[in-house]
Amino acid sequence: MLPPAPDRVRGRKSHRGGRVFVTLGRAAARRRWVFLVVPLVLAALAAAVASDIHERLSYGGFIARDAESNRAAMAIRDRIGRGGADVIAIYRNAHHTVEEPMFRRAVEHSLATAPKGTIVSTMTYWSRDLPLLASKDHHATAVLIMLAGSDDTSRTASYHQLRPALRAEGFRIQYTGPVAVVDGVAERALTDLNRARLIALPLVFALLLLIFRSLVAALLPVVIGGLSISITLGVLVLLNDVVEISAITLSLVTALGLALGVDAALFVVGRFREELAGRAGVPDAVTTACATAGRTVFLSGATMSGIALGFLLFPIGILRSIGVAAAIVITVSATLSVTALPAALALVGSRLTTRRLRTPRRRRADPAEGPWAGLARAVMARPGHYTIGVLLTLLVMTAPFAHITLGFPDQRTLPADAPARLASDALQHDFALGGLDAVQVVVSVPHRLDTPTGQRTLRAWGEELIRLPGTGAGLIAATSQHSAVIYLTHDSSAEDPVTRTLVQRIRALHPPDGGEVLVGGLSAMAQDTLQMLGRRLPWVLFSIAAFTYVLLLTALRSVVLPAKALLVNALSIGASFGALVWIFQDGHLTWLVGAGRTGYIDVTQPVTMLILLIGLSTDYELLLLSRIREQYDATGHNAVAVATGLQRSAPIITASAAVVLVVSAIFTTNGVILVKELCVGVFIAVAVDAGLVRALLVPAAMRMLGRANWWLPGTRKTRPQVPGNSDEFTP
Repeated sequence: MLPPAPDRVRGRKSHRGGRVFVTLGRAAARRRWVFLVVPLVLAALAAAVASDIHERLSYGGFIARDAESNRAAMAIRDRIGRGGADVIAIYRNAHHTVEEPMFRRAVEHSLATAPKGTIVSTMTYWSRDLPLLASKDHHATAVLIMLAGSDDTSRTASYHQLRPALRAEGFRIQYTGPVAVVDGVAERALTDLNRARLIALPLVFALLLLIFRSLVAALLPVVIGGLSISITLGVLVLLNDVVEISAITLSLVTALGLALGVDAALFVVGRFREELAGRAGVPDAVTTACATAGRTVFLSGATMSGIALGFLLFPIGILRSIGVAAAIVITVSATLSVTALPAALALVGSRLTTRRLRTPRRRRADPAEGPWAGLARAVMARPGHYTIGVLLTLLVMTAPFAHITLGFPDQRTLPADAPARLASDALQHDFALGGLDAVQVVVSVPHRLDTPTGQRTLRAWGEELIRLPGTGAGLIAATSQHSAVIYLTHDSSAEDPVTRTLVQRIRALHPPDGGEVLVGGLSAMAQDTLQMLGRRLPWVLFSIAAFTYVLLLTALRSVVLPAKALLVNALSIGASFGALVWIFQDGHLTWLVGAGRTGYIDVTQPVTMLILLIGLSTDYELLLLSRIREQYDATGHNAVAVATGLQRSAPIITASAAVVLVVSAIFTTNGVILVKELCVGVFIAVAVDAGLVRALLVPAAMRMLGRANWWLPGTRKTRPQVPGNSDEFTP
């Protein structure tokens, strides 16, 4: 349980729950070099291990393995052996058409030069007289290529060998398809990550320098953030053989490591400086900072890590990857904040103060007074008005979430100028085959399809598919003895309700001759993922809520405050969801975030944001309420505790939020929509959380709840009271 943290640790008996951190703080002060050298060595080793991390991580994990759409893709590879399209190569010649022999010779010769072992099969315009593979102007052709490899990562490696090898004199070659798009996403994310990192580090340092007005104080949190990132990347490389770690999570690890590493260190450094300003000695200040702010930061990190591990309950590789990466970087940041950071504080000592902090004690402001305490008293004077106003604002921001459209990520995830995006757009507009959102149907029957009877059965069933509402052209791409793959075009987008209805109608059809039908493609993938999330999400949310409630109950020693925290977090997260839909799906203010209107939100994005934002919101709630709890233990007066606790914690929480906002804003410049959406969502959530929720809604709610805030069954401890011995509030 969280101890009533005193202004000094020395000379007072520590609470039994804080003894570990008191001991840790004292050990860090005495053995500072050990506590510093160990993490530095670990970071150096991790940097060496992770030097080629982008080549060792996964390029797959976007769909559950047992989803019908994934089984359809695997059936093409295992049962038919051709007809799939890992990559679509578009050969274009402005002076010749596909009917000319030289066009065919050039394309076939180019494919013949592909490195050995990279291609399983190809399908061209001339393979079986397939007119849909010729462009409308006949100056281009699309070649469907199945790559060698047992999984997405190995197929991506084949693509990396194939792409520079294919050449045809006089032809322009473009690449699209699932593997090309995912590879483009990973490459762009890595490029933008390196650029964002170079911008973020100096900007965060400048912001901290402005906050602390001390070079050393500003530098320490940045160093902790950098160490957190380095150590985490090394751990991820070591875990890659056990857990599928997606290359796309590198942006998340860097953003979280920098933001949360700096965030955690900021609280400890702030408390250390506060203790020095109160004339504590350096060892005492280190011990107190570790036992109070350090303990809160570590408990908050444990809470956030546990919440992040909720991703493991979903059978989707990229979600599990995000969960593991987030949990590791949060744990590393929290651990460094109570080990390496206290040691560094002990080393630099009083050099961390500024001239203003070394003024005589008689000029030190009353901790119960100040702008934040004044704001808290103003809010608590009219708690109902502020509660209603904030709730209405949050509900208005949440409203767009009611018409959210969820879809599976496609080429629109990439910037408009990305090569794979340009190729996908060309396929969409120049070919009757359409884009990458064609519906994929794999049919398997007990009798042979390579007989006249089997062919008639397949054609008849294919005509039944084409007659379904919403269907365009159909293409029997390939057959084997007992299976065939059919592609169906449609006029609407993959996330459109018309296309989803088409997928449902195909799945409802009776297979020919008692066979089996598997439906794949982007729309089917989105539906399969959405159904899986619908089954798992309630249990995940219940587990996260229970875990969070128990930890907050332990930390705050209150039954009511954890429930209030969960409710308040839900309101702020809902507001960020609504804003995300309003910006990306509906197309408002897209110029501000450097994106175009997508028309949909990635189907996994709400879950990703939900879990991450629950962790971030809980972090701020715990840091604020822990300080209020500390003041309540000292005074026994609810209103005074809220005002004083807000005054003492709000400056650091605001500074912490400012750091997260700066990092989020910088990473919002990432050209990959998946990363951009997540960073914009975090930016909005933190701004709402630190502005409306912590400054207004929390004081108002705690004023209305009064002493009920601190109710815990079985507690009979008599608390000290401030003069007046009443919880009545006088503005």
